[in-house]
Amino acid sequence: MKPKKIFKISLNMVKANKLRSWLTIIGVVIGIASVMTVVTTGEYFQDQVTKTLEDFGGDGITIVASVPFMMNEEESVGEPVTENKETNQFIDDPGSESQAQLTKKDVQTLERISAIEHINVKVESFPMLSMGNEETSVHVSGVDPKVWSKMTTEDIGEGRLLKAGDKNVVVISDNLANEAFKDKKIRLNQLILLNGKSYRVVGILAKGDGLLGGMGGLFGSSVFMPFEDMYVMDQDNEYSTLQKGVYDSIEVKLYKNAELQPALDEMDKKLKLSRRVNEDTKDFYIHSQQEMMESTNKLISGLTAFLAFIAGISLLVGSVGIANTMFTSVLEKTKEIGIMKAIGARNEDVLLIFLCNAALIGLVGGIIGILFGTAFVQVIVYLISMQLKIPFVFTLSVKATVVATLVSIGVGLIAGFMPAKSAAKLNPVDALRYE
Repeated sequence: MKPKKIFKISLNMVKANKLRSWLTIIGVVIGIASVMTVVTTGEYFQDQVTKTLEDFGGDGITIVASVPFMMNEEESVGEPVTENKETNQFIDDPGSESQAQLTKKDVQTLERISAIEHINVKVESFPMLSMGNEETSVHVSGVDPKVWSKMTTEDIGEGRLLKAGDKNVVVISDNLANEAFKDKKIRLNQLILLNGKSYRVVGILAKGDGLLGGMGGLFGSSVFMPFEDMYVMDQDNEYSTLQKGVYDSIEVKLYKNAELQPALDEMDKKLKLSRRVNEDTKDFYIHSQQEMMESTNKLISGLTAFLAFIAGISLLVGSVGIANTMFTSVLEKTKEIGIMKAIGARNEDVLLIFLCNAALIGLVGGIIGILFGTAFVQVIVYLISMQLKIPFVFTLSVKATVVATLVSIGVGLIAGFMPAKSAAKLNPVDALRYE
């Protein structure tokens, strides 16, 4: 029997029992739409989180000072401790925190590592920004102007980034420039007051995208200035914790072809030697943004796969519906099967007719499910975009669409195989006698 004839007979079988076919199709629609929604939304979150982490420095490595902590039986909160060299025991030492500092000596140690291309020191503070009668607290990062432009992932919107030789100048975020004050906007080359000291705005950053772009209230009020100016800015602040020559963190960028893990191991080893600490008394922490991105993506992928598995259970229900419909069709079409066999139809032809019928039900359910799933995803993404105030982007997972289409057809074929096989094995004489 020709494929065209097989398809036509299968299509007529679907049309002949519209209500039953559509009820079966709805089961497949629910399953496919659920899986599509979960997988596509998961990929959207993964892309947004990755983009956000890249905005923090996707390939960067950060080193911070970290006082050793311990837990004893009577305390539920760790306290800074140091090692007593005579007893080799850890003792409480409130003054030990002053020892956990990053200095120029650490920078010089890192400069001897061949895999490192750039090193940026960072000092942070939260001074008051004054504009007329209004003021607000802002987050200021002091950076090395010689290398910051080569390491930052920030894009400039107006003006320029910091450069070597800059003094008493700042680069500010788009959120700070346009939204920090209700009736005032900070313009390029304008003078602003930080802790009463005057600085000129030489650059305004472009508005961030990803989830970070929607967190303007948390990360948006940012100022970048040469780190040497930070010590001067905070020198009259009695609450300041800044100490000249001491950094809050050191940021490192490796050469493009450098291997991450060996570089991390070498940094850890040389810093421990330089700072004269061992694994137990280690007073610094090396954080790789790439490792965080990988672990976060694994977490999101695992969660998405688990939710997709749960949603996929509804596909099992849909497959049972297809099997039930096919068995019923076999019983209803028993005499017709006998007639087809009597006039020369082979077992393979009958098998293909019922498999094609099952595949059609699965395919129609899959296509409608993909459409519904895609629509649900756009609604979810739109609501997220409104909540975080980030641009809405049409989201469609090609992988999920292809997989959903193949799965819908596969579910139909698998569910319809046994009924189709039983139909193909019917004896023509018995089929013609069936009442």
